Amino acid sequence: MKKIRYSYILAVLLLLTKPQGLLAQSKHTVVLPQIDMALQADGNGDLRVAADDKGNETHKSFFKFDCNNLPANAKVMTLNLKLYNMPNDKMSDFSVQTITALKGTNGWTGNETSLSDPKLSWAILSNNAEGPVGRAEVRKSTTSIAMKLKFPGSLKPVADFLPDGILSLAARSPEKGQDTRFFSSKTAESSFNFSKKPKLLVNYEIDPYPFREDWAQSLGNMQHNSLLNWKSNTYVQEAQTRILPYGGGYLQEIGPTGALAIYKNLPLVFTQETTGTPTVFNVKQLDSKGNVLWQQGVDDVAKSWPLIDEQGRMYYISKSGKLSILDLNNSGNKLLEKKLSEITNQQLTTINNNATIGYDGTLYLPSDIGIVALSAYPQLKIRWKYTPKANELCGPVSLSPDESKSFFIVVDTQQKKSRLVVLDNLDGSTLATSDAVLAGYQNDINFYIPAPVVQDNTRVFVLNGFDNSNQLFVFDIDEKGAIARTQFITSGNSENTGISQPVIDAESNVFLVFQSKLAKYNEKLNKAEVFEKSATLNTASIVLTDASSRIYATDPYSTPKMILGFQNDSDNPNAFAMAINPTIGYTKKNMVLAPDGTLYTATATNLIAVTATKVAQNDAVINQANLKTNTVYRATNSITVEGITVAPSVNVILNSGGSISFKPGFTVTKGAQLNCKTAN
Repeated sequence: MKKIRYSYILAVLLLLTKPQGLLAQSKHTVVLPQIDMALQADGNGDLRVAADDKGNETHKSFFKFDCNNLPANAKVMTLNLKLYNMPNDKMSDFSVQTITALKGTNGWTGNETSLSDPKLSWAILSNNAEGPVGRAEVRKSTTSIAMKLKFPGSLKPVADFLPDGILSLAARSPEKGQDTRFFSSKTAESSFNFSKKPKLLVNYEIDPYPFREDWAQSLGNMQHNSLLNWKSNTYVQEAQTRILPYGGGYLQEIGPTGALAIYKNLPLVFTQETTGTPTVFNVKQLDSKGNVLWQQGVDDVAKSWPLIDEQGRMYYISKSGKLSILDLNNSGNKLLEKKLSEITNQQLTTINNNATIGYDGTLYLPSDIGIVALSAYPQLKIRWKYTPKANELCGPVSLSPDESKSFFIVVDTQQKKSRLVVLDNLDGSTLATSDAVLAGYQNDINFYIPAPVVQDNTRVFVLNGFDNSNQLFVFDIDEKGAIARTQFITSGNSENTGISQPVIDAESNVFLVFQSKLAKYNEKLNKAEVFEKSATLNTASIVLTDASSRIYATDPYSTPKMILGFQNDSDNPNAFAMAINPTIGYTKKNMVLAPDGTLYTATATNLIAVTATKVAQNDAVINQANLKTNTVYRATNSITVEGITVAPSVNVILNSGGSISFKPGFTVTKGAQLNCKTAN
């Protein structure tokens, strides 16, 4: 039997397969066209579909969509071409114009000027062997059409039906004397018409595998519920702190997790250097000991917590209103550095709260003048814009898990009242808005607006204060996005305190701090069920959870400052409690959890790693039956791995306080990931 007492990685990322018994995630997104135009063009930029009185097609509209930027390993279920038509007073109340879509080759460039151009010959029905791939009818009352396309026909990766990832379409109609104009990307480029851009509606699925362990945004920042989607075989009973060096400077504080992030199981920090350095603001990737692997300068302090997409691109938005996109897999190489005003065509210059990133890479940017949704990099075009009423401010966006809906709080700064807004995330249209039952979120002259916390696709929790309140509102959302019911729970305090911002785990359990104790939301009774044996902690504590319902909290307000661990067990909720040495300084309101179980928090000048010295399992034996992917296996003394085969779909971390050993016959299949760590 071979033993190891050092860290190493066995990782080969080539062939990947889907394990049995795992459910795919259904999601929705939008692809905006790279090119859209009408021929014959008439100078105003509208899209147009028309025929003369003899049925000769005089105007067609052409679209080229790049689907290569859909999430990796996406399997497309349905595609719909959606167009928004302009009012047509010349159309009779009884007329119907049937419009069909033809699929074509991709050799055209958008510089064509005639329908007879050979590059567009595929847009002539008699030349197109495939025939119409979509159909819709336009009436006088029609405001938009959505043509469901014939392909892919069944769940398929993009490459299976679009070999180069590009989709060319032509919308045409031979209906005699009918003439319909649609908004183009050009004519919809205004505050009130962004949502009317032509678009491809994509319903797709993502298998849980290939691996998603390095990307915590899907359940961390996007929904603001602080869930790390990794499981653990046991819980921590005792822990220790280590001060990591991180290369010096002051650690930024941007929000609940703003000063820290995790990528590839290692911490990222955002620092402001002291005088005498050529670059004042830096992003630094560290190893587990705090050594700087690389650093990249940025223009200013961050205004939002930095976001990371599934490709390892980090989005850093500065207080000065500049977006920097860094490639974390290439030493932070800058892929883009550009002012938001340039990207958004002057729609906004800075943001006023935390930005959000969707699984599809869409960026949601809140500002004093509304919220802008930008399509995924490298396109970065405005998908929609929400413009609030006068004297209103918007908070950060949260998304439904399928990304079909957006949720955020809008504050009336004059009336000191707020409401929850629900948008159709595909075009930014309003689905619902609550009554002004929420408070004003004002502290002195500033407004601190929290993010809604979304449970499944059906329930939204809104705290009536930034990080704690005496009320937690619960909004039930129906399948159409309407608010079906509004409830709330109260702490009973006359002051606005007693309930923390909730967090939601992988099983949809909702945890919160209620009157200084850990509690779980009971949806049947609409109440917080308090774990009476819980250790006490401040109700403004930062709480997070993993996929095994291990709950962690940092309490920066009590004396001494505390890091605590809990279990989802009302009879035995406490896992560990550890005081922070007061000489370290005041811990910031941030904490992140790495897949290997390490917690990171920070003071102004100290990066703190919290690791286990004792877990509830002294010795762990891993066999084929209990080996699960996206799981960290921990033991105080030893981990023994039987002579098993680790499948390509498996990604695990072995974290032992003593030794790790492998029995004869143990093999790692090409494509698997195994990370071993010993002696915390």
